[in-house]
Amino acid sequence: MTATREERLPARRARRWPYILVIVLAVLLGLLVVGDRGAKAYAESTMADEIQKEGFPAKPEVQIKGFPFLTQALSRHFGDVRLKAKDIKTGPLSITSLDVRARDVRVNSDFASGTLGSVDGTAFVSFGALAGASDTPGLQLTADGPTKVRAKMNLGITDATAVASVTKEGNNIHVKAESVEDLPLEELGEPLDFTVPVSGLPLGMQFQSLNVTSKGVTLRITGSKVAFSDQ
Repeated sequence: MTATREERLPARRARRWPYILVIVLAVLLGLLVVGDRGAKAYAESTMADEIQKEGFPAKPEVQIKGFPFLTQALSRHFGDVRLKAKDIKTGPLSITSLDVRARDVRVNSDFASGTLGSVDGTAFVSFGALAGASDTPGLQLTADGPTKVRAKMNLGITDATAVASVTKEGNNIHVKAESVEDLPLEELGEPLDFTVPVSGLPLGMQFQSLNVTSKGVTLRITGSKVAFSDQ
């Protein structure tokens, strides 16, 4: 016996219901994701505003890692936060860029103050910035290995090219000539033996080690129990 139209309608509706449920859930999930991303962006911006006051010349870029954000926000505890910044003046030296990772970050309810449990990352100093922090006019530096540079300078009557070591001495970068092309080292005098302090890093971070790269010197920097506040 053939079912009537009225008898077929409930069956069709029953078959459609799972599809409708999937669509509704997908919409709700999309709204949650959008809300999560929006709340994350607001928190990152607010945190960056306050962290800037701890020694950054401009607002740093802050990225809170992990998903979903809202569950982390409810606990006000973030396991992984990235900070990036550029052109940071520390005494005579200009840090070209800074890229660090903060762990165990705890904040108050409005994200305007908190504590970075530990900070670890790098500060990059371009060869131009390092040369500019010296007293040697016209100094040009290029890489010559993980701990050395080639240095071209004007001695007044002629140019000279030297190989110099780059080492960490205390909280300083020390550049010292080891040999000179076509000249005895003693004839170079002292235009290529200088020390640049690395002090006043943001968030109280400390300079731990260095290595020479193709475009400059990379410093490893760390910190712990670093507080930031809106006060």
